[in-house]
Amino acid sequence: MTRVLFISAEPLGESMAGPAIRVLELARAVAAHCDVTVAAPGPSDAGDAPISLIEANLADFDKLLEAVRGHDVVVAQRLPPQLLRYVAKLPIRFVADLYNPQMIEVLEAAGRDGASTSPRRAWRSMLGQCAVADLVVCASEKQRDLWLGGMGLAGLIDVERYHADPTFRSFVDVVPFGLPDRPPSATEPVLKGVWPGIERDDKVLLWAGGVWKWLDAITPIRALERLRSGGRRVHLVFLGVGRPQLKGGTVPSSADEAIAFAAQRGLEGVSVHFNRGWVPYAEREAYLLEADVGVCAHFDHLEARFSFRTRVLDHFWAGLPSVVSSGDSIGDLVDRRGLGRAVAPGDDEDFALACAPLLDDPMAHADAARRVRELAPSLRWSEVARPLVEFCRSAPSRPARQPPVRRWRGRPTASTRTSCPTCATAAAWARWPGACPRTSRACCATEPRARSGTRRASAPASRPTAWCSGRPGPGVTCGRGASTRAPGSRGWSR
Repeated sequence: MTRVLFISAEPLGESMAGPAIRVLELARAVAAHCDVTVAAPGPSDAGDAPISLIEANLADFDKLLEAVRGHDVVVAQRLPPQLLRYVAKLPIRFVADLYNPQMIEVLEAAGRDGASTSPRRAWRSMLGQCAVADLVVCASEKQRDLWLGGMGLAGLIDVERYHADPTFRSFVDVVPFGLPDRPPSATEPVLKGVWPGIERDDKVLLWAGGVWKWLDAITPIRALERLRSGGRRVHLVFLGVGRPQLKGGTVPSSADEAIAFAAQRGLEGVSVHFNRGWVPYAEREAYLLEADVGVCAHFDHLEARFSFRTRVLDHFWAGLPSVVSSGDSIGDLVDRRGLGRAVAPGDDEDFALACAPLLDDPMAHADAARRVRELAPSLRWSEVARPLVEFCRSAPSRPARQPPVRRWRGRPTASTRTSCPTCATAAAWARWPGACPRTSRACCATEPRARSGTRRASAPASRPTAWCSGRPGPGVTCGRGASTRAPGSRGWSR
């Protein structure tokens, strides 16, 4: 049986956000066919999932490396650079789960001066995962196009793999966020007649996830004002604003702005309600089953285009019609399948008009809910995880990786000597021999040469010590028969 290791950056347990939920549910789906272990920071608890658990965070290099060496397949949303270099050389299969395009997300998270985060560093890290991966999985066809484009520009789509599979789905495929296989259930009320200010017969709009900086909580609040001005007894509930996360970690939030706006309008605690904590994963279904409409909104930007609003999937699990912003994969799905309404970002009037019939007309609500229930079985984890399951089951019989060979001719230019565009850690360069297809060592420098008469202060020990001149001459001879400039010779720089 194939031994599969999932590596999680966040703890598994009672309260989890999207990344940890995805690790746990994919591990559960794969565990029906393989021997599965999850490495996650402590304290972690996998509950009733049939998996083994190793408590290790991403900084526990020795512990993770030992675990990696004992498995056939490693699945991770992001591996640290040092571990990625080892994975590149070990006889294992690596699956990069890139359902969250972080290099675009950090554009929204960064301040306008860009000082707080580095989108370029995130992009290099993401492509580093792609360079080493045997399989890349993502959450939607839009994301797949994004990764194929990035990999193509970085030279990671080679002729051999293309001819083996012209669709390239054997190497980049879609594994969206899913729904639990079991139906949701609730034992007692948690909102109507229980939450302060919400009466038993009132209507509830539910925002089921966090309030992140790239989301637009103000538009639904404005829409709620419009709905209540028409005499409707309707409330907007934000299910959680205190995201569980690693110690010292931060996720940019706009919850404070949303709370201040609601308070300024006299709505906070009256018709707009915020859970200051985070609803445990196993308890969220009770809130979903009591809500009448699920809502989510975003701004019109790149993050939205390539996003996959994972917690909106909970609406579908509970049979909830949804009103969401258009422009992303979930908005397209809601509009195409009649699961509610998708409206233009920032249009609070249209948002209110989209909610009104789902609140006022029982037939309209029932029709949308029926279409949601018809779609839900196709989104279960056991269904959406099929590409990953099939890969893991067949991994031991798959041929060894044959990454593309980069051939540089003549004197390297600055661009060719920035020879690893895929990551900042030379992980991909450890996989590719550089200019020489016959040698086992890299022979092109991974940094642009310094100007004449200058010298770089230091270089990592793993950096190649010579670059290929592409023609015979003195120095170290590479596998192609061309010479390489040795350290200290003219034109050399570290």
